[in-house]
Amino acid sequence: MAELLPVLSCFILAFSFLPMLKKIRKNRSVSGLSLLMMSFGVAQSTYFISFNIFFERYYMVLPFVVTGMLSGLILYYFIRYDASESQRRQIISMLACSLLPFTLLFSDMFSVEQLLSGLTYVGLVMSSIRVMPQTYKTLRSGDVSNLSARYFMLQFVAGLCGLAAELAMATPSVSHVLTFVMILLTNAAQLGCIQYYRLRPVMV
Repeated sequence: MAELLPVLSCFILAFSFLPMLKKIRKNRSVSGLSLLMMSFGVAQSTYFISFNIFFERYYMVLPFVVTGMLSGLILYYFIRYDASESQRRQIISMLACSLLPFTLLFSDMFSVEQLLSGLTYVGLVMSSIRVMPQTYKTLRSGDVSNLSARYFMLQFVAGLCGLAAELAMATPSVSHVLTFVMILLTNAAQLGCIQYYRLRPVMV
């Protein structure tokens, strides 16, 4: 049963991105959306994929593959619709920097196990703050035109599935457990923020 939870999480994650991608394609813009959040999504997914493949936790790879690919697709739309030349260079630089820790694999100072385990804690930090730039941007601009409440709601549900799957493993990874907990907390906060800005005109 535990093996099915990451598969279920994959479908939920894929469906969570669809409303947002639909809005982006319709508006031909990613205004109001935090590109730092999506960049962190690509980077943290890369770290967790590497960890899970190396330690042969193959079914836990799936949710991170979906998150990484769809976050990368949104970055592509930003480059296509909104980005200036300097912003394109900035995104490429951020993604390149996220790969730099893998160069330590060529060093004798760290074993592969130590490095990949350490990177999952870097991924944990990214998960902890990933949605925060989006919440800050929403609070500052009040722009929710390209944001989908269903995205954050389904991300929350996918986080629940991931947490349940991790806790069901014989030896749960502490970084994975904490990551899923932070996914739950930050997505719940962002969902509340979106609902506030959508209801505010009615309240006024």
